Amino acid sequence: MGGRAHGARSGAGAALSGVCFFGAYDPAYPRNRILREGLRLVGEEVLEARAAQRRAIFRYPALVAAFRGRARGADVLLVPEFRHKDMPLARLLKGRRRLVFDPLVSRHETLVADWRLHAPASAQARWNLALDRWSLGLADLVLCDTWEHGALFERLGVPRARLRRVLVGAEDAFFAVGPPPAEAPVRVLYLGGFLPLHGIATVIEAVAALEHRGGGPPDFRVALAGRGIEWEWARAQAARLGLARIEFPGAVDYADAPRIVEGAHIVLGAFGAGEKAGRVIPHKVYQGLAAGRAVVTGEGAGLREVYEPGVHLLAVQRGDAAALASALALLIADPALRAALGGRGRQRTLEVGSTARVGESLSRALDAARAEG
Repeated sequence: MGGRAHGARSGAGAALSGVCFFGAYDPAYPRNRILREGLRLVGEEVLEARAAQRRAIFRYPALVAAFRGRARGADVLLVPEFRHKDMPLARLLKGRRRLVFDPLVSRHETLVADWRLHAPASAQARWNLALDRWSLGLADLVLCDTWEHGALFERLGVPRARLRRVLVGAEDAFFAVGPPPAEAPVRVLYLGGFLPLHGIATVIEAVAALEHRGGGPPDFRVALAGRGIEWEWARAQAARLGLARIEFPGAVDYADAPRIVEGAHIVLGAFGAGEKAGRVIPHKVYQGLAAGRAVVTGEGAGLREVYEPGVHLLAVQRGDAAALASALALLIADPALRAALGGRGRQRTLEVGSTARVGESLSRALDAARAEG
């Protein structure tokens, strides 16, 4: 486990030990926050060499200075989520350290297939595919959040032997939230960045079906909290449909997320019809389950690696608004079902997705990389 003297040596002969998180990453983002705290909990020394997200001509010198000032003693460099463009510099600086990459996404899949910012045959699409392959190929070890996602990285050139699964999990604050409100109405929560893979259009269509259904479920309210790519469209669509039970609270600070979840009875996951949504288990699913809330999300092979639909949560066909409306109607009308799913889901998440469990999983992966070095 972490915290041992790991044996790699610097050019001056001193032993290296510790994990340096390297790159222009957002230190408030849940993925790297959980990884850093999880490693500390298992006894690893955690260092950080971070710079602002600027163009490489400014970012790279700042990262070099941060690395030299704070992280030269580490025996592992870990480049966190989304920082594909920082991998070449990390490779240049790593020396005898092991270089670990936690991409969390494929840039090509995200920007081309999911967000549809670039046409599949465009130069930008080719560039992002090349950057995926290049950055993944520079790593000694690549992390994946599900094996289903890891299979995509394999298709991008990463040998299975260089892949390790480390679940996303949830921060401990979500396990500590209180019970859901005792009074009506039943509150349904989406909390996220309004990304295409979240299937916001499906959510709004499902809410419309519930509002217009004769003899529908008991009183309920739906909060779509956060801001992002499809936020403006979602507000306009809800207004066009005349939806009275949906609200848009706006941006939420990461630190406030547990409090927001505490006010909900039901938490929504991701419902996008694209392949990416079927590979991942979003933060919001782990967070809702950690809080003991009933969660409904889109079906997918990635989800089934960790959770059993019908036991820990409800899962519906992605992109199917009618199926989502039916699942929500069931949960809204049945507090006993909500409590049963929430209890089993919380226990399962505590077993595999607490900060400590994620830290143990990552530490084992890093020790395997160290042994190979």
